[in-house]
Amino acid sequence: MKTPINALLEASLLRDVAEPFH
Repeated sequence: MKTPINALLEASLLRDVAEPFH
């Protein structure tokens, strides 16, 4: 089970990775 902090980190990482492809 993920902690909220891990979920937030994952979400921000995915956003950072996806940004250039928008």
